[in-house]
Amino acid sequence: MDIKTISHSGKVLKISENKISVEIIVSEACGHCQAKQMCFSKGKAMTIEAQNDGNYQFEIGEEVKVFFQEKLAATGVFLAYVFPMIVFFAVMFTVIALTDSQDKGCIAALITLPVYFFLLYKFRGKLKKTFKFKVEKK
Repeated sequence: MDIKTISHSGKVLKISENKISVEIIVSEACGHCQAKQMCFSKGKAMTIEAQNDGNYQFEIGEEVKVFFQEKLAATGVFLAYVFPMIVFFAVMFTVIALTDSQDKGCIAALITLPVYFFLLYKFRGKLKKTFKFKVEKK
């Protein structure tokens, strides 16, 4: 496979037509992570929805492998962390330049973050179509 993927082991919790809810333990990837001492998700269980292509039949409680494209993980990090900070500083410096008021610049920048994350939430349906997990038997 020439597309780089990130994989996790998990347990099937729920099965629907073409989606499977899988519980994964985040700590599997912690051994290679630079920030493992400061991580808040280390050892915590996460439930994700994975896509079932129909190639496999799964049972509740079965151990499976969940895959995610590595480039999409980088895109997710960009949308969740990098882009909001770019917007934050752009709005702050623009408002400061236009009004000569640091207070107004900071307030305007702080207002943009909830708006940005609300828009991200509203478009979650489109994002789910892009960010797909795939599941297969272990």
